Formats: sequence, structure tokens, C-alpha cells
Amino acid sequence: MTSWTSIEIKPGGSDAPMLAFAAGEALYAPAAVHDRIRAVVKATGFEAKPGRWLDIVSEGDAGSRIVVIAAGANDSEDRWRNAGGHAVEAIRALALVAARLPSAAELGIGEAFADLIEGVLLHGFRLDQGRSNPVPGQFASTLSIAQDDAPLAEQARLRADPVNRARAWVEQPANRLTPAAFADEAEAALAPLGVRVRQLGLAELEALGAGGILAVAAGSSNEPRLTIAEWRGAPDREGWDAAFVGKGLTFDAGGLNLKARPGIAKMKFDMAGGAAVLGAIERLALRKAPVNIVAVVPMCENNVDGKSYRPGDVITSLAGLTIDVQDTDAEGRIVLADGVTYAIREYDPGVIVDVATLTGAIMGVLHEDFAGLFTSDDALAASLTGAGAATHELLWRLPLVASMAYLVESPVADVSNLGAPGWFGVGGGSPVAGAKFIEKFADGRRWAHLDIAGTGWASRRSSRCGPGATGFGVALLDRWADLAVADKG
Repeated sequence: MTSWTSIEIKPGGSDAPMLAFAAGEALYAPAAVHDRIRAVVKATGFEAKPGRWLDIVSEGDAGSRIVVIAAGANDSEDRWRNAGGHAVEAIRALALVAARLPSAAELGIGEAFADLIEGVLLHGFRLDQGRSNPVPGQFASTLSIAQDDAPLAEQARLRADPVNRARAWVEQPANRLTPAAFADEAEAALAPLGVRVRQLGLAELEALGAGGILAVAAGSSNEPRLTIAEWRGAPDREGWDAAFVGKGLTFDAGGLNLKARPGIAKMKFDMAGGAAVLGAIERLALRKAPVNIVAVVPMCENNVDGKSYRPGDVITSLAGLTIDVQDTDAEGRIVLADGVTYAIREYDPGVIVDVATLTGAIMGVLHEDFAGLFTSDDALAASLTGAGAATHELLWRLPLVASMAYLVESPVADVSNLGAPGWFGVGGGSPVAGAKFIEKFADGRRWAHLDIAGTGWASRRSSRCGPGATGFGVALLDRWADLAVADKG
């Protein structure tokens, strides 16, 4: 079972070093220690720039040690989540086994205390597997808080846990997180929260006619799954407000169009879209959101075997549309096509949003800062972009117009997964071609595609996490879900 560790947040008193925060001339600490901190800041010339801290140690009581953390600028909406991350970095650098926070009232930050704790939990994340002898001292075992702040800390935990679970899945090695293991773990995590989870296995997918998923999975000894997670937070209202469809490739070798090093070693992350939509369902269930949303996640491996599907094959999707397979490494759009079709047929949702690490080329345009947003629906684009801005999971809308249909034309099938002959150079790695392909299967519904190939894995620190899996999309979709009811367009 995939698990992770983070700093334990524990209500109650403590003699551990106290954390305080500074931003410019502003000081966030109990009034009783303001003068002491200001004197040391003046004597040392400490500048409160994010990423810096000041360790104040003096003789006397054990609890007299204060670590002053530089917080972000006052105009930064994400400043306290970011400050929580810097607190974790200071704790690790100073090898503290425990620390304590003043109360939200003493810090003078009110409900932003929950953002601070969320930052601690997100930046304190470590996958709890891999080493037989874990490296000690990587983070404090406990962070003590005031008893009165326990509800805010619990609020932060409910926001952080689904993100960290998604990150743990993404970082889990592919030999441990097979499609079956992924599906079982999703069910174990969500079912106790009142989410109805179903799994369709190989025989059921064959009976269903899910030709896209079956073709991609054919080269792997690990059988595919189609995992469906239903959250009905508004049971008195008929129908489904939205469907989230997430790409769940637990490993993507590229198939017969084999990926090269070093990129292939990272391909355990190719299920980040699936992890994101399941994480969003978890957050909805934890806060009992009054929405009806289903997540559909095709889970499989794209591997190499004598049974692998081949370039030049023509396969039949669940929708009945034939697909000209020009590149077996353009597999994500193929499984998403079946996932979108299943969502439409079984749930008739008001909106469909798919999330996928679809194209490496998106990184050449948006790098790790934005996910690509594709939709022809202006209102849907606006609501998703707004949710991204509010959660600091940023989206950038890219063009998706009818004249780009040539990117997925085929002379032998209804649609090509790479691009029409003569357009391979344009269509092959094109994020737009990937979106146009999926759009064919959206069947004219309100639909958006998020390409998170750049944002699903970080090479550097951000306000939300350190290097590694980011859990991108969990917070965004959770925030957007409430709009799915109001924004019928």
C-alpha cells in the first residue's frame, strides 16, 4: 500500500524551539518576544527574504530558542502556504526533532493559519518507501500548535492529504503501482468516504468493446483496469454535474515506438492525471461538497511485447470510431478516448474535463509554470482558469479551432493518433493534435482538456511543494467543482 510521511501536527504545549515569521518590517510572533527578535534582527542585519531564516539561541529556558522564518510579500496570495514550506526547510536544515508554532491569534494571521499548516504538510511530504534504512532527521517528528487552532489544522490536513496521496502514487515505482494496485488503492482510499468505486477488469473491458484501452495494454503482462469513482454529494438532484477523466498510464515505455533515455525512467509519472482526478474526488468527499461528479480513470501500461499494438494498426475505439495508430507512444489520447466515451454513455455529464500528462511538447511552451488548457467553450475556459488562479495551479489557454482538424486526419481510419500523412512534423508531438484527437470523442459536449505534462512533476521548489510529484490538478478541480453546478453555460 502506497504511503507517505510528513510532519505530525500535534495540539498541546511544547518546550521545542518556537517558529516566528517576518516579512519586511512586519513581524508575526507573540508580542512578548517582539523586542527580543527586533534587537537580534537589527544586530545581525537579517533581511527577511523568502528562503532565509534566523536562528536565535540564548541561554536560559529550553523553550527560549526562536527560529524566525522569512515569509512572502504581503501582496502574495500564497504567502502563508509558501511560508509553511520555508518553515519545513529551516527545520530540516537545523535538524530540529520538534518545533512549535504560536497560536493564530499570537501570529495575527487568522484563518491563514490553515494555509500555513497546509504548506508544512505539503513540503513535509516524503514517500514512505524505497530505502530499507530511511535517512534519519529528514524532518521534525512533531510541530506543536495551540489547542484552539486544531480545527484550522484539521482543515489544512483535509486539503493536503489528497494532494499528498496523489503525489505518493505518482512517485511510486511502476513495479509496485501496477494498474490493479492503483485501482485497489483508489478504492481503499475513497470507499470509506462514501465514494462508490467500481473496477472493470480485462474481461469486462473486452465485453464492453474498449478497443483503445485494450490495444494500449496488450503489450503488458499487467492487465488493465477502468476505475470509476462516483461522488454524489447532492443525491436529491438528478444527473451528474461533471465527469473527470484522468490518464492512468502506470508506466509508459512508448510501446514499439520505444522511448529513449533518460526520459523513459520518469514514465512512472504518466498516471499523474489519473491521480489528480481521484485526489479531487477525495477532497470533494472529505468536505462533503454538494455536487455530483464522477472520475473515470483508464489504468494500464504501454509496454513492449509480441502482442503489442503496432504503428500502422487500425483499432476500433469504444465509441466505434476507428483509430489509425501512427505512433504507439501517442497512447494517452487513445485510452482517454475510451474514458471520455464511457463517461458520456454511462453518466451523461454536464461537463467533461480530462487531465493528462499528454505531450512533452507542452513543456517547450509552458515549461513547469502552466498547464495547457484546450477547449472551445469560453465560459468553461474562464471558470477553469479562475479556479487555477485561486489555487495557484495555473492554466494557459491554447488555441483549439475547427481549422486544425487536419492534425488528426487519416486516409485509412476515422482519426489518426499522430497526424495526417504529410503533417507528422507538425502533428507528431503537438499538444493541439492531442487535444483535437480527444475532442473527436467528446461528441460535441462541454469539454476541456488539461495537459499537465509540465506541471505534474517539478524540477525545483514551488510554493506548493518541493522537487518531484506535485499533485497538480487536485486543488484546481476541487475548487472548480462548485462552479460545475452554477455554470451550466
